[in-house]
Amino acid sequence: MTESESSGSDPFQHLHHLSYTDQQKSAREGEQQERTVLERLYGKGVWEALLTNPHITIAEVARISCKGALPQHLLDLIVSNPVWLTNTQVRRGLLVNPRLGRAQVERVLRSMPAHELKLVHKQSIYNPTVRNAALKLAGTGS
Repeated sequence: MTESESSGSDPFQHLHHLSYTDQQKSAREGEQQERTVLERLYGKGVWEALLTNPHITIAEVARISCKGALPQHLLDLIVSNPVWLTNTQVRRGLLVNPRLGRAQVERVLRSMPAHELKLVHKQSIYNPTVRNAALKLAGTGS
């Protein structure tokens, strides 16, 4: 195989050596496959730009939401988006995130349907703070 054939097999090869500015621009404006490659290559360096991309999918938000290294302001960004909070995967991702603050936990729990909220306190995947808050909210009928 020639060098040109091998380099042609990866349509996203150009993403491997982007400047910081170009990473951010591509994350804010790129299509789904490009965003996926960018996140794999640059991780937390592109999360904010990805979350501001108007074409980001719920699955991408859910994947980012559970990242333990996600900064507080990006957790706030996700938690404050009512469309994202309607999705079960996003809510679960947030609730397993160890950096989610108490007020954010309550906001996520309040966005859950009652039947889902009643189950949270029984699920060991969630930390005790999340489970106790869910039990308290489910018990008050909120």
